[in-house]
Amino acid sequence: MTSRLFVVLIAALAINTGTASYTMATEPAITTYGERNPQAPDQLNLFSFLVGKWNGTGKTRLADGSHVQWEGATWIGRYILNGMAIADEFHSLAPDGKPYLGISIRHFDTKHDSWIIEYLNVSNSFLRRQVNPQSGSVSLDAGTIVIISEDAQTRIREKYRVADPNHFTYSTDMSRDGGRSWDPVLVEMTMTRVD
Repeated sequence: MTSRLFVVLIAALAINTGTASYTMATEPAITTYGERNPQAPDQLNLFSFLVGKWNGTGKTRLADGSHVQWEGATWIGRYILNGMAIADEFHSLAPDGKPYLGISIRHFDTKHDSWIIEYLNVSNSFLRRQVNPQSGSVSLDAGTIVIISEDAQTRIREKYRVADPNHFTYSTDMSRDGGRSWDPVLVEMTMTRVD
């Protein structure tokens, strides 16, 4: 009885499979860089230049004040969350030669008229809340995008200078006195679009 039921079930599936029509989704489930949602807030355009793939070089200031030069950095930006936010991932080697991965999520919260930017340092296992409605800021200063994240008296200032659609530089400074004075460049990168 069980084997006969199995044969009937297989026959029914075969008939149904041969006559069923399948429709493809109108939007692809997998894309390389996602797509910006037409209903995304205009503010998202500020970071849209990151969408794509970038390669570059950079330098990092070490604790002793010296700098180490490096190459082989890759920065990849994508629209995520139904095209309402941008995730960008940064791959390189750390000064000690170990692989480094960091991921930023950038979303403009229209309800609070504020950016929400969080940075996940995958390599060192921590999350840094850079900007939210209560802390930090995003501004445009003479063509340079400036992000300031705050943690008590410590401030981290990131600068994105977009030279043209295929080139940008990134740098970070730090203040330990609430922004009254700034340590010079901790990290500086020059990126070129490759895709």
